[in-house]
Amino acid sequence: MQQSPTITALATDLAQAQGEMKSVERNAENPFFHSEYADLGAFIDSAKPIIAKYGISIVQAPFGDGVNVGVTTLLLHKSGEWISTDIALPAG
Repeated sequence: MQQSPTITALATDLAQAQGEMKSVERNAENPFFHSEYADLGAFIDSAKPIIAKYGISIVQAPFGDGVNVGVTTLLLHKSGEWISTDIALPAG
């Protein structure tokens, strides 16, 4: 994980946003286990207006180096503060 030199404003507004988030309604079914779940789109749709209210945005970008492929996730704040993390898996 990497971050800007300070994340005070980001942490404050992220805590406020999380306090407003509600449970996400289950909108999909797993046919193997016969269980219901909320898919990723439902989570994103639920969170977007709340994080936007607090000046928070999320950016994801794929990367690859011939050996690994992955995604970098960047949490941005209107103050210019940010937190970033990468996840990678073997390409082959």
